[in-house]
Amino acid sequence: MRVFLHSGGPLGPVGRAALPDFFGPRRRVAFVTAANLHDETASFERIRAALEPAPPEGAGLELLHLRCDRDPLATLADADALFMGGGNTYALLQRLRGAGLLEAIRARVAAGMPYAGASAGSNVAGPTILTTNDWNVVALDRFDALGLVGFNINPHYKEADPAMAAFSETRDDRIREYHVVNTNPVLGLEEGAWVIVEEGAVIVHGTARVKLFRPAADPVWYRAGDRLPVS
Repeated sequence: MRVFLHSGGPLGPVGRAALPDFFGPRRRVAFVTAANLHDETASFERIRAALEPAPPEGAGLELLHLRCDRDPLATLADADALFMGGGNTYALLQRLRGAGLLEAIRARVAAGMPYAGASAGSNVAGPTILTTNDWNVVALDRFDALGLVGFNINPHYKEADPAMAAFSETRDDRIREYHVVNTNPVLGLEEGAWVIVEEGAVIVHGTARVKLFRPAADPVWYRAGDRLPVS
């Protein structure tokens, strides 16, 4: 199993350069836009313009637009790899489940298909999406996700925001609440950080940091090249 989990936002030149290595010889990549609540076609075209050109301008990939409302299982079957895009995590999970894609994606990844996710696409790779920053605007009532990894993601992580009012609740506060009733680890990914999971190893990459939260323990920062004690 190969999984690439990025915080989200623009991948940047470092992130784009890492994708061909991650996907290996696989170049036909299904890009999922189901997290987008606005114009999925426009979103896909922006991503394709960034990733399809040959390096160093892009990642040299051939993107297939996977939409949950347009024969998604056939698109998945035609692809050699999957990239789950960002947007609203609740809408994404709702649409994936409705299209029968959760089971299909799990099976393909278990069989060796590389999975890359950004923001919401990283959130759905974990056991649940309960550590997303998004609002549940679609009134989703089931939060179990793909379960490709044993930890949850909190993307766009900030330890503190200088613009926050005094005594505002932080991401750390929210994650501590999560751990009152849940035991699996949570990774806070700063912008520009990602992790790659392969053969049981979770390695930090990128230009930013990753913060690992566990129940009843102080959180720990990790940087590029570090191996995380999670799976």
